Amino acid sequence: MADVELTIAPCKTSAGLPYQHLHIQITADNGLITPVDLKGLNLPKTLIPSQGVVIEGKAPIWLYGYLVHACHASAWVGCFDPRLGGNFPHSGGAVVIETHSPLVDVGQVIEVEIPDEFYSA
Repeated sequence: MADVELTIAPCKTSAGLPYQHLHIQITADNGLITPVDLKGLNLPKTLIPSQGVVIEGKAPIWLYGYLVHACHASAWVGCFDPRLGGNFPHSGGAVVIETHSPLVDVGQVIEVEIPDEFYSA
């Protein structure tokens, strides 16, 4: 799918918990996508289901819903919120929205940083 690019990067939380950062980039010239763009959209093959996933990027809520469902087999899934981070650049909180792991709880906010390769000021 040409209008959405999904990129994954291995990371660790500030507490040392390994996770994968799933970055969403809308690549359409006008910056917009439509629901039909979900057809054929797949997670990166390098995603490791035994780890958690933090989803981040500027995208419609229905794309986030699709990606949360697609990541369901992962140890846990969180959505990035920049308002919930520390007082340092690129930080935010990942709100855990589903888990199969005893290491995190639904509703827990995990402090994370956006990897440098995904950060855009």
